[in-house]
Amino acid sequence: MRLRIILLTLSFVSMFSAVSSGATPQTFLTLNGQGINQTFTPADGTFSVSNSAEEVSISFHTPTFSQFWNLDFGSPNTRKFGWGEYEGAQRTAFRSPTRPGIDVSGDGAGCNTDTGRFLVSDFALNTDGTIARLAIDFEQHCEGAPPALFGSFRYNSAVAAVPRVSVANAYTLKGNAGTSDGLVTLSLCLPSTKVVQVAYATADASAVQGIDYVNTTGTVTFQPGITAQTITIPIMGNVVARGNKVFRVKLSAASGAPIGSSSAGILIRDPNVNLTALAMSSQAGDFVGQGLEYLITESDGTFTPQNSGNVVTVSINNGDSWETDFAGPTSARLAPGDYENAQRYPFQPAGTPGLSVFGAGRGCNTLTGNFEVLQAGYSSVSILQNFSANFEQHCEGAVPALFGWVRYHAKLQQFSVTDAVISGSSAAFTVTLNPSSATSLSVNFATADGTAVAGTDYVSTSQTVIFSPGVTEQTVTVPLLNPGATSKTFYGKLSSPIGAAVWVGQGSATF
Repeated sequence: MRLRIILLTLSFVSMFSAVSSGATPQTFLTLNGQGINQTFTPADGTFSVSNSAEEVSISFHTPTFSQFWNLDFGSPNTRKFGWGEYEGAQRTAFRSPTRPGIDVSGDGAGCNTDTGRFLVSDFALNTDGTIARLAIDFEQHCEGAPPALFGSFRYNSAVAAVPRVSVANAYTLKGNAGTSDGLVTLSLCLPSTKVVQVAYATADASAVQGIDYVNTTGTVTFQPGITAQTITIPIMGNVVARGNKVFRVKLSAASGAPIGSSSAGILIRDPNVNLTALAMSSQAGDFVGQGLEYLITESDGTFTPQNSGNVVTVSINNGDSWETDFAGPTSARLAPGDYENAQRYPFQPAGTPGLSVFGAGRGCNTLTGNFEVLQAGYSSVSILQNFSANFEQHCEGAVPALFGWVRYHAKLQQFSVTDAVISGSSAAFTVTLNPSSATSLSVNFATADGTAVAGTDYVSTSQTVIFSPGVTEQTVTVPLLNPGATSKTFYGKLSSPIGAAVWVGQGSATF
């Protein structure tokens, strides 16, 4: 299950202690990694900082501009820039509005795409709104590659540039049964030369242990040079519409490094309520989907609906830009029903439905397809209240298809898979469908290695799981070849759904 960032209220108690009483405020920039090892102070050139509600921009240049650097950091659009750990950052100018931003470039070098994280451990404004103090430590990866650029920026700040261990806000998905893995990242803001340990524990907020999640405690160890570790919190699945809930992960008892951000909120997204999402399943050879599975929720991006006459458009910004267009064959407002023999919108012939799904710089020149509108509610001529549609699209008349499910304030029929239950020499995954269907639906299941290896620790298993009318659960049993192993893990993954979207697409088996 992928981890993505949400914005919840942070606890800043431990971060305020990062400002050392009596220490001298400093201004400097340090950069280490990717062949760079530099420190700049005001004696070397000119620093400038500027800010808006959601972004901070920093620049440095020597008097002759022989060296220059620009740093841009942004918060998600649901909160103002401020103290805290920011995980899962994308390139600032092109990030999803729901994600933090990072972009460090200089001396003619920069990233086309960025991933990374940063910790703000000191931030204060003057009465005129300009920055009075700022302390940021960051880790940036270009083009998704492992090598990182680490750095620290201080502006009139007494916070030392040392590794600090933190936890950031995140979200996860609730399944229909059993448990699934909620993944949370703990991180060091800078590499450490020493072993760092920190204890963690879950705590209730609106989510309740034993109902929404399994109470979990433990200790994480960072070996020298390691800056990120993942902990797993079991999320409890059911088909009760409890709504989205939040629990917290709290850090304590750190050794080897101080704590930066000590607490984070973890959102559990419930699929049993009206939701907004785009799910897609692409067959191999499809140009738009590239043969991949997609799930974009409101934690991943922003959804903008529009309706004009007989056309409904839902646009999504998740760092990539996606757009789904549905047009009726007449001038009548789009209504529930089947729309067959669709062609590319807005170039479809008169009397023909229009369809166009494109994004990430990829689209069809010509297309054929069909879509079904399940729900379409309008609160005014131009405002869409709710919308639900499923589609099938083929580019350039090719056989490979892009299948998809668009929901805007509507219910989503979905497949999920649980973590496996280990019994003797077998691991049993439960694949679920919710709600049930009046027709047969199916989804593919296949195992994938983790620390456990197929053929050595378990039997590689793949099959199509079929749900006959009314059926909501099926079991896939995987034989274990090494049941006495210690903490071996492999995964069961869902793909190629027919008739419903994939929600929780991966379960784990640990034995």
